[in-house]
Amino acid sequence: MTHGDDIGLDENTQNLPRFSRRRLMRGAVATASGLALPALIRPANAASVTVQIGQIEPLTGPSSAYGMRCRDGAASAIAEIEHAGGFHDAKGTEYRLAVNLGDMANDARQAITLYRQNALDPSICASVGPTNSVGYVPIVPIAAQLRLLLIGESGAPIKRWTPWAYRVNPVGATAVPVLLRTVVGKLSIKRMAVLYDQTQDGQAGDAEVCRQMKATLGYDIVADQAFSSGAQDFGPQISSIANARPDAIFVAAATGDGLRVTAQIRAAGLEAPLMTGYGAFNDPVYWNGSNGAIKGGYTWLAQDLAGSTGALRGWYDAYNRTYQLPATSFSTYGYDCVMSIVEAVKQAGSTDRDKIQEAMAQLDFRSPIGTHVTFKNPPTGENLTPTVTVIQTTGSGTYAVVT
Repeated sequence: MTHGDDIGLDENTQNLPRFSRRRLMRGAVATASGLALPALIRPANAASVTVQIGQIEPLTGPSSAYGMRCRDGAASAIAEIEHAGGFHDAKGTEYRLAVNLGDMANDARQAITLYRQNALDPSICASVGPTNSVGYVPIVPIAAQLRLLLIGESGAPIKRWTPWAYRVNPVGATAVPVLLRTVVGKLSIKRMAVLYDQTQDGQAGDAEVCRQMKATLGYDIVADQAFSSGAQDFGPQISSIANARPDAIFVAAATGDGLRVTAQIRAAGLEAPLMTGYGAFNDPVYWNGSNGAIKGGYTWLAQDLAGSTGALRGWYDAYNRTYQLPATSFSTYGYDCVMSIVEAVKQAGSTDRDKIQEAMAQLDFRSPIGTHVTFKNPPTGENLTPTVTVIQTTGSGTYAVVT
């Protein structure tokens, strides 16, 4: 798909309407006051400088529920900046935002192709996404070659970072240990089963964390079962898990696959508590698609959106009035990626790629919704100051915080 094309959504999106670049730019969100804004884009000042951003997300396929949230979160940041009439650096230069959006589906090659297109377009100064590790991980080394800043939201381990790659979100390596410590301690888990997507780096990474933590937390992994993305029948894996009689099951799967996995687990009569990563159980799409099979399941969030106050609450309420899919942590990731680019441009006083990269490498600021983003790259592009909240799913998009 080329930049600016309409993006057709698949069955995982529950027949949502089609989004074009023009429509993306018109989506308006509230300011910190929480009041909805009119669908308005003011004409740019003739003297303003355009900050052209590329965005690559999985808008179709098993990770589409994540990608659409990041798309809408980025759109909310762009609409907020546009409503304010742009932003200014210390020299008073006015900047406006524009985005080129591309769908990588669940194809690493498509993600790389879209990133190369962004890098070859001299008007684009930074690239946002992808939210899934299938796309983000293979782009990281390419970012060093093409020298276009990459800021994404994936969770898989990165073996070798480059100063051109960053991500704003907590990652499985730091968040899953918090989840496991909390839930294993609360439920006194001694026997755990792991069912994971071996084709998704992020989910395979979560499964590996479960293995690494077993000695520290004192549980055994009594079943360790893999599947491939797009599978429909998980009967053999679930049968092996049932025979192992686990106290809990960690399901590491993107939403499109996970809702089938969890529904089949419950249909097989397994009632052991479920866990997953990346806030997936907080997604109403997951609840609805699994017919509530994830009730009582545990996951982690970057922020407690439902219990939020102040600026974050205002943004959250306005977002949910504006976009069809309710906000999750992935929505905040898209927002924070754009706002991190805005801050780097402010500090650089330029849209020059090298200067933006230099500013991002030492970035330390709070986004308008309160996220603390800190980078020191090298050695890595990880956010050094993320927060992790453990939750238990109580309904469609509802949860209780677990302490």
